[in-house]
Amino acid sequence: MTTVFDGKIRVLDLSMGWAGPLVGQMMAEMGAEVVKVEDTEHFDWWRGSLSVAPPEMQPIERSSVFNTVNRGKLGVTLDLANPSGVELVKRLAAVSDILIENYSPGVMDRFGLDYATLAAINPRLIMISMPSFGSNGPECNARGYGNTVEAMAGVTGLTGYEDSEQLYTLSNALGDPVGGLHGTFALMGALHERARTGRGQWIELAQVEALIPFVGQAIVESQFTGEVLPPRGNRHREHAPHGIYKCKGENTWLVLACESDADFRAAAEALGLAQLASDSRFLRAADRKAHEAALDAELNRALAAIELDDAVRRLTAAGLLAAAVNPAPGVLSDPQIAAREYFVAIDRAIVGTHLYPGAVARLPKTPLDASRPAPLLGEHTSEVFRRLLGMSDEEIAALENHGVTGTAPRRYKQAS
Repeated sequence: MTTVFDGKIRVLDLSMGWAGPLVGQMMAEMGAEVVKVEDTEHFDWWRGSLSVAPPEMQPIERSSVFNTVNRGKLGVTLDLANPSGVELVKRLAAVSDILIENYSPGVMDRFGLDYATLAAINPRLIMISMPSFGSNGPECNARGYGNTVEAMAGVTGLTGYEDSEQLYTLSNALGDPVGGLHGTFALMGALHERARTGRGQWIELAQVEALIPFVGQAIVESQFTGEVLPPRGNRHREHAPHGIYKCKGENTWLVLACESDADFRAAAEALGLAQLASDSRFLRAADRKAHEAALDAELNRALAAIELDDAVRRLTAAGLLAAAVNPAPGVLSDPQIAAREYFVAIDRAIVGTHLYPGAVARLPKTPLDASRPAPLLGEHTSEVFRRLLGMSDEEIAALENHGVTGTAPRRYKQAS
C-alpha cells in the first residue's frame, strides 16, 4: 500500500532520547527509510543501563520507551570517536535526504560532521539539529532534558497545587514530544522547499522555544499586570467547578469542567444536586470562584456516593465536559480507544509481543505504519552497509574486528 514517502526518502538518525528519535519514528511511519546510528559503547541512553541485569538478559533491548520511539528504523552501529566511523557517516549522508541530531552544540563540529562539511558532500541534504537551548546564547552549552526545558520555558512555574508547600511539580518531560512534533513539521517544510529549489538546508530547533507558547497567556498577563501568576493546580482562573473529583470505589476519579452558569445548573441536576444551583454562593461564575472550596467539598461528597461510570454517563448525557481519569490499564481497556483499534501488537526479539501506540493521524490514501519493531543494537549494520555503501562482507567484518561497529555493548557492567 502506498505511503506518504513510499521509501523514496532516506533519513539518517543520530539522535538519542525522545525528541530527535520521535522525528525519526514519525518519518518512518510516513514510509521513509530511517537508519538509526548508535555506538556499541555510547548507545542511545533511552535503552537504559547495562547494570540493571546480567548480560544474558540483554537489558538494553528491554526498554519500553526506546522500543516505542524507534519503531520502523534500521539499526547500525558506528564509533564516532574513530575516524573510520566518521567517514562512514559521511558516506551514509551522501546517500541520504535528511540527518537528525540532538547533540549539544559543537559536538557535530568536533566529529567533523557539521552541516557545511556534509552539504559539500550532499548539497540536497537537510540536517536538523535539536539542542535543548539553541546553538548560541549564554546557556547554549548546558545539558538539557525534557524537564529542564520545561523549567526554562516557564511550564514548571505554572505546574503545581495552589495549597502545596512545594509550589512546583514536574510533568513527564513534556518538552521532548513537543520538540519532536515541531521537528517533523520543520522537515516537511524543508522537503517542500527542496522540491522547489533542489537545495537542502540546516534547520536549528531549540526545544525550549517550541515549548514557550504553552505559557503564552501567563507571559502576556505578566507584561500587563506585572504580577507572577501562581500555580492553580487543577483549577481554572475563571471557571468553577473545574477539577478532579473522587467517585465511589477504589482509584475512581472524574474530571469535570463547567464553563457557564447553564453548565453548572445542568451538572447539579445530573448529579441530583439541584439545590446547589439555587444556592446564593454558586449562582454566578464570580460567586462560584469566590466559594470554590465549598463548592468542591459539596461535589466531592456527592460524587463519593456515585459509581464512576454512572457519573460520567449522567454528565456527558447532559452535554458537559466530563470524563473518567484513566490509569494506564484503563487506557488499554477504554471502549472508545479500543473501538478505533489505536494500539497495535508488535512482536520484537527479546521482549516478545506487546501493545504499542499506533499512528495518530488517519490518512486513508497514504496510511501511516506504526507496526514495525525497533531495531536491536546494530541489527541491520551489515545489510545497510552492503546495500547503501556497496561494502563487501570482508570490509564489514574488518570494521567489527577493529571495534568500529558491532552488535553487542563494548563495556558491560555486572548487575549489582
